[in-house]
Amino acid sequence: MIYDLSHTIAAIATATGESGVGIIRISGTEAYNIGEKIFRSKGKTRFKDFKDRTIHFGTIVDEKGREIDEALVLIMKRPHSYTAEDVLEIQCHGGRQSVSGILKLVLRSGARLARAGEFTQRAFMNGRIDLVQAEAVMDVIQAKSSKGLSTALSQLEGRLSGIVAAMRTELTDFITRLEVTVDYPEEDLEDIVVHDLEKTMRCMMERMEQMLKDSSKGRIIRDGMTVAIAGAPNAGKSSLLNYLLAEDRAIVTDIPGTTRDALEEWVSIQGIPFRLVDTAGIRETTDTVEAIGVTKARNYIETADTVLILKDRTQPFSDEDKALINSVPDGKGAIVLTKSDLKPLLECKDLEVYGLPVFSLSSKTGDGISLLEEYLVSRSGESGAGENEVLLSNMRHIELMRQSLNALKRAEETMYAGMPTDLILVDLREAWELLGAVTGETVQDDMVGEIFSRFCLGK
Repeated sequence: MIYDLSHTIAAIATATGESGVGIIRISGTEAYNIGEKIFRSKGKTRFKDFKDRTIHFGTIVDEKGREIDEALVLIMKRPHSYTAEDVLEIQCHGGRQSVSGILKLVLRSGARLARAGEFTQRAFMNGRIDLVQAEAVMDVIQAKSSKGLSTALSQLEGRLSGIVAAMRTELTDFITRLEVTVDYPEEDLEDIVVHDLEKTMRCMMERMEQMLKDSSKGRIIRDGMTVAIAGAPNAGKSSLLNYLLAEDRAIVTDIPGTTRDALEEWVSIQGIPFRLVDTAGIRETTDTVEAIGVTKARNYIETADTVLILKDRTQPFSDEDKALINSVPDGKGAIVLTKSDLKPLLECKDLEVYGLPVFSLSSKTGDGISLLEEYLVSRSGESGAGENEVLLSNMRHIELMRQSLNALKRAEETMYAGMPTDLILVDLREAWELLGAVTGETVQDDMVGEIFSRFCLGK
């Protein structure tokens, strides 16, 4: 289905509820005609004479001339606007009645309600941004940490798009040179061209392989790392969660089994987002509700990116503690001895036999917490992305890059096997198409619609 750009669209661009300001965004050919109908400026300038990128104060009035609210209108004329169309933003008081009333008036005056992500989709369809930049818009909005925001802004600025575009240009050169050997076989150029391309193509493949290797960092920066905090009842799990969050989020008591369900919260450590899961104390129980919580805790141990097994160091080590430590998947866990401010029965060296990192800390004094935080950051594989590092963080981009690399590998194998040039070209063209799908140049319309449907309304 071909996307229709002829409609003028409108939506509320700010969160619903009471606030100081509410914004209604309008984009399309009728934006200023609608503004002329509903806005009365306090000055004498007519709406059609407003200059680009200017703000004007006045009132919004309905069809009968009744005042709805005082407002500022912001003029952004095509092509120098977010959508590359004529855009009008109405900034009014942020009450529900005012904002919804003005939107209804705008819709009655000639606009239709925008779909989720449709303003950004128009920016893409009008060529102002590519698909990588469009997806980065939502990553900026949804960023869970400073590094996540930095990565999203880098993609919004077009740095990843530039790398992909350069690869496609290089592939275009490969394809063109090989096509010449097919079109002019009498010139006997094939061996020379193929030999010349092998080294250049290998360099491109190495760049792709490095980007895919680093994509795990990008995914963690964008989506965060899940950390399960597990242990026996009263091991100090909720106290650790509260300390890391710097707030009393979880209930802490001396009564075993206080936490009966998983409690999830996000925290940023050195710019990396972590999803902390405070799980129910693991023990044998006949309580039906607590047993469900224990089952969930064991599931988190299996699925989390990192597992912290907490042990109260003032209590003797038990067979249950040993079984819990042994249940952690290889390479995913660490042992944390808690309550280091109290007289200990256990030392870190006592548990080193299990081959896991061992930490000692106090959630009361904060002693040892910084070392645990350093460990979590190191587990993310990211101690700080380089200033000029461009990371793949979107799963769609990662998968398309991986498929493109596989196509290049097939082309390389075909070259080494001495197969006809036509077969090499098939794989090179596939690699070129797949990279184009990253930036949206060769992506299908239904995929574009599906991507923008994930956006929030008004963006």
